[in-house]
Amino acid sequence: MPGYVCKRFRRSAPGATTGTAIDEWRFSASSDLEAETRMRRELLTPMWGMKWENHFATLEAEDGRLLTTWLHGMLHA
Repeated sequence: MPGYVCKRFRRSAPGATTGTAIDEWRFSASSDLEAETRMRRELLTPMWGMKWENHFATLEAEDGRLLTTWLHGMLHA
């Protein structure tokens, strides 16, 4: 199964789309679509503690390809 990494970032300023990586989670999924679906669900749970005004997240394939960026709790390409 392919590997993926979801990174959570602290925004450099309110509303910024750049910031500092504060943690990452590596996992396997059978496809890019499955990985995106899984992380979209995970990011909306309280466990992740996403404060969208202060954080954003990305999903990358194990080869470094950026698949998805979540800026406001919604999918952004």
